[in-house]
Amino acid sequence: MKFFAILLFFLFFSAYGCMNGKTCSSEDKSCSANEILYSHISTPPGIYLYSTQKSFQGNLAAYGPDLQISLMNICAEARLFAQTISNCGNVLPLTASPTSSVSSYTTDFSLDGTLPIRGARGELIYDQWNLILSSNPKLSMSEAGVTTEKFWTFATTGWGYASSSCVNGTLSDNANVGITGDPNDIGLSWPSFASDTCDQHRKVLCICY
Repeated sequence: MKFFAILLFFLFFSAYGCMNGKTCSSEDKSCSANEILYSHISTPPGIYLYSTQKSFQGNLAAYGPDLQISLMNICAEARLFAQTISNCGNVLPLTASPTSSVSSYTTDFSLDGTLPIRGARGELIYDQWNLILSSNPKLSMSEAGVTTEKFWTFATTGWGYASSSCVNGTLSDNANVGITGDPNDIGLSWPSFASDTCDQHRKVLCICY
């Protein structure tokens, strides 16, 4: 009984803060009853984004037999040091490759497309995974605590595999380019913001679920 009394106390004052300071909308995480509840008693469910600690040149296929497996290996290693509030164990790169990409993860890896996408601390980026293909994020990668640096995606808008991919992740020279994402963009182009030469050092973003 004491637990529920404390819980109601937190919920009341959290909700009051929302209503007192601004108009509460369905897209405002701080005013969502579910988000308030999760923030006090549990880790919010969802697919969590995190960044590699290291930066990589464009030859991202150097860490496995092909580009996709190499990227998965990169994300598996980075997961050991990622500071997320979730203890999720399944990892995938937030990238595109010739064999798989964000746009096909629901079929290739049975990813639940109805789960929300969250930042490392639980910030809500998308209400559902499926929205990542065609909707603007609620927060940028920087705002969500994922990364403040540019990152390789090799992806087009909509997460198809881009022709600009450092020749399938095999080159690290300044004569070829690969697509990178912008940590501060909240438009549809955030994963395909620029073409950087393959000798540049960039992060890789990953998901954990």
